[in-house]
Amino acid sequence: MPYRPLAVLAACLLSLACLGPAEACTSIRIKTTDGAVIYARTMEYAEDMHSSVFVVPKGSPLVGTLPDGSAKGLSFPAKYGFVGMNAFHQPISCDGINEKGLVVGALLFPGYAGYQTFEPAEAGKTIAQFDMANWLLSQFATVAEVRQGLAGIRVCQGPSALRGVTFGPLPVHVAVHDAAGNSIVIEYTDGKLKVYDNPLGVLTNSPDFDWMRIYLSNSVNLSAVNASPKDLSGFKIDPTGQGSGMLGLPGDFTPPNRFLRMVALTQSASPVSGAQAGVTLAMTIINNVDIPLGAVRDVSPAGVERDVTQWVAVADTAGGRYYFRNYDNKNWRVVDVKAALAKAGSTLMIIPTTGPADYPDVTATAKPMP
Repeated sequence: MPYRPLAVLAACLLSLACLGPAEACTSIRIKTTDGAVIYARTMEYAEDMHSSVFVVPKGSPLVGTLPDGSAKGLSFPAKYGFVGMNAFHQPISCDGINEKGLVVGALLFPGYAGYQTFEPAEAGKTIAQFDMANWLLSQFATVAEVRQGLAGIRVCQGPSALRGVTFGPLPVHVAVHDAAGNSIVIEYTDGKLKVYDNPLGVLTNSPDFDWMRIYLSNSVNLSAVNASPKDLSGFKIDPTGQGSGMLGLPGDFTPPNRFLRMVALTQSASPVSGAQAGVTLAMTIINNVDIPLGAVRDVSPAGVERDVTQWVAVADTAGGRYYFRNYDNKNWRVVDVKAALAKAGSTLMIIPTTGPADYPDVTATAKPMP
């Protein structure tokens, strides 16, 4: 990585500290030894996002949103069907997997996102930033195709309200993974498109992705191997227990430290074989950034906002299965992408994510110990 002066690092830290309340999202990618690619992400937000699983069949007439809120931007009928999560009851996805195994996650990017200027003459090529997941999931099968396709659109700042629902500016950057394990991050800053290779497969929020990669240099000492005892002039110091190689791994919920924690855990976890083992590993690792209600708060004259992990999603790119759980029900549920698209036919559909916790009672299965 290129050397950056300390002054630049200090400036980035200062800008991060000056941000307003920043909602938290985290995404990871797991590769198994036999080539399965598994994606997982969390969605944190202080306001209830009213998310449902969103089923968008092939051929659905999708259109980009212009800054004035009109649906008169780029017309992009769905080349591929996809399943994901929407938000605020809107037909707009913030996460999902398509029938070709392409996975997209839009994560909040406050304080740094800066989209392209709106040019009326280019309205037919324009989408809002919150249309990006719909566009990517519906049009492309691979990361290579995404790279080529980005040159043909303009991404502008969309409205803060749509169809009577106010949701704010929604600054986002986007993680994209394909079924072969290729990964990129798409960011718009200062009106310019930036596309980064993401071999680690991890993304959180602000600052920008380039800064996050530099931040990893602070923790090159972390290791999955326990630290060795030290002999200091005849006085022996032993590690206090298991996990001493990861001593100093941050446990807070700031975006840089969630990024670091996910890199450390995805890179140190023992390799697994098979999609189901990959799903289990992804679920286990992503649990490490769950935010309990009340643990992250922003206090202002307007009141108290509490970030919370509203839902978590996991996608098996080869098997075409989309798993999810929410805050109130920790049991994972799964949607078969192919079957959901077949059921939808040509109609946009949703699958509710809310409902009471469902924990099977296995008391009656008790039997004498052999």
